[in-house]
Amino acid sequence: MIYNSYIYLNYRQDKVSLILDMGSGYPGNAETLKADGGIYLTNQRVIFISQPSLEHFKSLSIPLLNLKEGKLQQPWFGANYYQAVVTPVLNGGLPAPGQLKVTFKEGGGFEFSTVYKNLMLRLFENEGTAPVEHTEPLPMYTPRQDNSSSAQISTSSCSNVVSSGAPLNSLEPSVDATTSRNISTSTEARQPPVAPDELPPAYDEVVTR
Repeated sequence: MIYNSYIYLNYRQDKVSLILDMGSGYPGNAETLKADGGIYLTNQRVIFISQPSLEHFKSLSIPLLNLKEGKLQQPWFGANYYQAVVTPVLNGGLPAPGQLKVTFKEGGGFEFSTVYKNLMLRLFENEGTAPVEHTEPLPMYTPRQDNSSSAQISTSSCSNVVSSGAPLNSLEPSVDATTSRNISTSTEARQPPVAPDELPPAYDEVVTR
């Protein structure tokens, strides 16, 4: 589905080399297209035109959605190149999916990759099929128990303990009993010592005549 009927040229780079390998893994069934030329990015497709034009390979047109797993490679030595998987369209001329490699001999690889990503994002936004980023789900929220509820539960437990035993009045000592016990104890403490009937042996008895 094309989100816009107009075609806009968003990127152009000359002096690139393209290799499209459609080998199936069996000897004799491999088919590879190679050419030098220019590459173009529109809002609908990637276009390559061979320069000079070759009889067996003049151009290649790939819809944006048929270019998969694209990645810009930046080696330590040599020019940057862009790799991707090309899936053929119906009656498009390609016999099978192939590995695409576009080498940017005079720079421009980073710009190509950036423009292509922006075009794909815009395409997904207009079609309403933007990829969803899958993240780890957050843990379920467990509401904290209210302090008032805890207080009510504690009060209820205490009341149950008291009611299951003796009545509250029987658990407390009566005021009269406590007061009388304190008075008697105080009285006993204030009584004077009793005089002994006999003097200690060290004393002499004085007799008055």
